Amino acid sequence: MTCLARSSYKKLYEAFSSSAVTILNDAEKAGLKRSEACHNLIFMAGFNGYGGLKNQFPILFKWIGLCGEELHKELANEIRTIVKNEGGVTIQSLEKMSLVKSVVYEVLRIEPVVRYQYAKAREDLIVKSHDAAFEIKKGEMIFGYQSFATKDPRVFDDAEIFVPKRFIGEGEKLLKYVLWSNGRETENPTVDNKQCPAKNLVVLLCKLFLVVFFLRYDTFTFETKDAVIGVSITITSLTKAPTI
Repeated sequence: MTCLARSSYKKLYEAFSSSAVTILNDAEKAGLKRSEACHNLIFMAGFNGYGGLKNQFPILFKWIGLCGEELHKELANEIRTIVKNEGGVTIQSLEKMSLVKSVVYEVLRIEPVVRYQYAKAREDLIVKSHDAAFEIKKGEMIFGYQSFATKDPRVFDDAEIFVPKRFIGEGEKLLKYVLWSNGRETENPTVDNKQCPAKNLVVLLCKLFLVVFFLRYDTFTFETKDAVIGVSITITSLTKAPTI
């Protein structure tokens, strides 16, 4: 297996080596071999990516599957039209797919991949809800349950229902209430917060997953059951697209 993976791994190693120069320099200053530090970075990224997306993709598939063939047709039409007009699948073409983006955000809203957050307060603060305010002292443990916020009926109409077009047009203003990444979707990770560093990558890969799928297939049916983490999906039928 090593010989089969070596070529691809070498490409990964070279990419990390050239992109993480500052981190690798710091690792050397701390006494680590540069190559060892690079291998550890690849492992960390790969392990986190595998664990996160292994959970996220089935959740994405579940909700799209539950919507049925009508949504599948709309997604396929948008994806194929834009890919044809743009001459391929690119970052620019993905950004033009408003339905694809909205569907991904709605999945992340209705079933966040990580529902629970924990942190100790770094300073005294007051957390406000619609009706009350809660004082939290520095050092106290804070627990957050995402669905209390992402299914808030005062923010989202039909909050318990999956609405594929929720975030299209004026609906984009609601993205600040999508919190799956341990922060607002309209904000970005920094060294001063605990937002998921791969936030934008997760959204990109979810969109790309849908694009690749609906370029090849018109619709699908499936069965689902709860798993230890997330859900388990079994595809029961696939209808191939006339052309790829």
